[in-house]
Order: sequence, then structure tokens, then C-alpha cells
Amino acid sequence: MSGQVILIALTAFAAIALGGLYAIRAGDAFMARYHQAFMEQARVNLADMFLFIDPRQLYLTNVVVLIVVPLLLWAITGKLFLALIAAVLLAVMPKKIYRWLRQRRINKIQEQLPDALMMLSGTMKAGLGFSPALESLVKDGYPPLAQELALVLREQHLGVKTEVALERFAERVPVLDVKLFVSAVSISREVGGNLAESLKVLADTLRRRLIMENKVKALTAQGKLQGIVMAMLPVAITAYLATAYPTTMEPMFNTWTGYAVIGVCAILEYIGYKMCVKIMTIDI
Repeated sequence: MSGQVILIALTAFAAIALGGLYAIRAGDAFMARYHQAFMEQARVNLADMFLFIDPRQLYLTNVVVLIVVPLLLWAITGKLFLALIAAVLLAVMPKKIYRWLRQRRINKIQEQLPDALMMLSGTMKAGLGFSPALESLVKDGYPPLAQELALVLREQHLGVKTEVALERFAERVPVLDVKLFVSAVSISREVGGNLAESLKVLADTLRRRLIMENKVKALTAQGKLQGIVMAMLPVAITAYLATAYPTTMEPMFNTWTGYAVIGVCAILEYIGYKMCVKIMTIDI
């Protein structure tokens, strides 16, 4: 009888050891893939936004936050489910931050472009060519548009054709305004014409379009805010009930049925918020 118990214990120990070894290897493989994806994404996104930050420092900071914050939340609340949710949110947060920073940079370039084209047109009317006028614009301009145009000039100095350098600029800043500017310059250089006057007309058109977009954003801001408030209202009510009636709300945070209800509510909240944003988004 004792021999069978020993055999069962050894078998269980071997199974646990193999499972632990497999979990360690799977964890190492996951961290290696996560490290590679994070470093590549950070390197590309930081370079696109002209942010000269060491990606290794960002990765170490991200790993520390990803480990420390869920553990602290678990220790304070005693709820593993909330710690797992926090870990998932922190894991996807860097990508969202990169996307927000990139969109903010693109919006800033779009706001600067009409004035830059007007300045470029005036400089060309004064007698300078396109490249010297572009250099003057880069010298007197402000980032982020000046940084992008400076990169265009560097590519020209390295032997890249002006049209190719401008097309790369349009790829880095994928908005219609930049595409119109690149098309105007390319057409003028191919078939001729008064480029300075074309840029002046384009600058006036882009400025009017920007004014219209800002008016539409102002008129739809209330609807977007309403969507945010409606999405956060159930979360606030749940937090209040969990604080005021912890015994009543305990099954929601400690049972699989409660987890399922939270998951369904989160999905419905996300769908409702996206629908409100879609309704309030008007393309000019």
C-alpha cells in the first residue's frame, strides 16, 4: 500500500514538474516575442514621431509597470480578476499611446500646412526656386511640419528625386492635405505652370476645409461627450455599489457568473461607445 502511495506521489510530482517546466518555457517564448514586438514597434513609432528615446528604457519601464501595478492591485483589493484586467489593459496601453501620439502629430501637421504653403508661395513669388523656398520654410517653421520637410530636404541632398522624397512624406503623413500638396508639386514639375499661385490657391482651400472641420467637431462635441458619459455611467454605478454594498456585490467579483456578466457588459459598453463615435464622426 505504501509503495502505491509513493508511486502516486512520484507520478504527481513528475507531472507538476513537467507542467512547471512547460509553463516556464512557454513564458520565456512569450516574453521573447513580446520583447521583439515591443522593441520593433517602439523603434518605428519613435522614429516616425522624431522622439529620440531609448526603446530599451521604455521596455524596462513597461515590464516593471506590467508586473508591479497588477500585484499591488491584487494585494490591495484581494481580487485576482481585477489584477488580470489591469495587466491586460497595461499590456495594450503602449500601442494605444503610440497611436494617440501619432494622430496628434498628424493633426498638428494638418493645422500647420495651410500657413506653410502660403509662406512657401510667397517665398517663391519673391524669386526663389522650390528647393530654396523649402529650405527657408524649414528654417523659419515649427515642428512637427518643419521636421518632416527637413527630412525631405535631407533625402534630396542624398540624391533622391524631389518627387520621390515628397511621396515618402505623403506616406509618413497619410492625410488628404499632404497628398494634394505633393500632387500639386509633382504636376507642376512635370507639365509646368505657376507653382506659387497653385500653392496659394491650395493653401486657401485647405484653410477653408480646416475651418469647416473645426466647426463640425465643435457641433458634434456634445454627442461625443454624451457617448463617453453613457459608457462610463455603468462603471461609476458599479463602483459605487461595490463600495456601498460590498456584501451584495461580492458574487459579481468572485464567481464565474459574475465574471461572465462583467465580460458581456464590457463588450456591450464598447459596442455602444463605438456606435456613438461612428454616428458623431462626419468626414469632410
